[in-house]
Amino acid sequence: MRTPVQPASWPYTTNLLAIFSGYLDAWSAAISDWTAGLAHWPLWTALAWNDVRRRYRRSRLGQFWLTLSVAITIFGLGSVYALLFHNPLQEYIPYVAVCFVIWGFISSTIMESCATFMDNEAIIKFTYVPRSTFVFRLIYRNIIVFLHNLLIVPIVFLLFHVKITWSILWFVPGALLVTLNCFCVAVVLAIVCARYRDLPQIVSSVMQVVFFVTPVMFRPSQLPGEASAIIRWNPFANLLEIVRDPLLGHMPSLWAISYCAVTLIISGLIASVFTRRYGPRVVYWL
Repeated sequence: MRTPVQPASWPYTTNLLAIFSGYLDAWSAAISDWTAGLAHWPLWTALAWNDVRRRYRRSRLGQFWLTLSVAITIFGLGSVYALLFHNPLQEYIPYVAVCFVIWGFISSTIMESCATFMDNEAIIKFTYVPRSTFVFRLIYRNIIVFLHNLLIVPIVFLLFHVKITWSILWFVPGALLVTLNCFCVAVVLAIVCARYRDLPQIVSSVMQVVFFVTPVMFRPSQLPGEASAIIRWNPFANLLEIVRDPLLGHMPSLWAISYCAVTLIISGLIASVFTRRYGPRVVYWL
């Protein structure tokens, strides 16, 4: 009796199913680790608050030195760049204030994530805590700093008579989308940089370059048409837009929202694979 011949595509289908099954396993393992990390919220919230207090211990203003230094930078650089770009000061300073505060959260989270596991080496070596606990500590610490710096925005809006519109309601989902993207990127960088200790310097250098090609100190409309692709495909520019525009009274573009959503899916899959495959090995790299 003749053996039936399998379709030519059968091996490829099997491979695709195996890859899909592997991603499902990685995703379920990552969700378990991240859920366990969330359950340790008393630990990472206390550590995050201690990190912020320790920076300015024994100072009179305490954590508000962060806000004061950012405010001085905003007004100093904003005044200079307003003259360079020939922009009205009452329009440019609020723009720079919003962008600078948001960029501070994104860049600090990414650069500090490189040392996440090295900074917590003593805890990781001597007790078991889900690896995501330390990433949550990083995220929460930078959220605290972000909220301190966010106090600058309403003060600037009052000084320059910026009107608030209903578009500001998009700020919350936009900020949540940015935070989730930063979490996924921080998970990957924390693991990779624990293994390769030269990467933090590379990440720091790259972020300095990214700052100049992201519309923090300039408006996207100031670029010529042929250079608009730099903004359109820049993930940092899109993350900035979905939080910046609601505060400035504009709706974020559908492109920016979709781009950030797709980025979250991709970075979430990559972070889940790294959590499942390399997360348990971190202790051996410290």
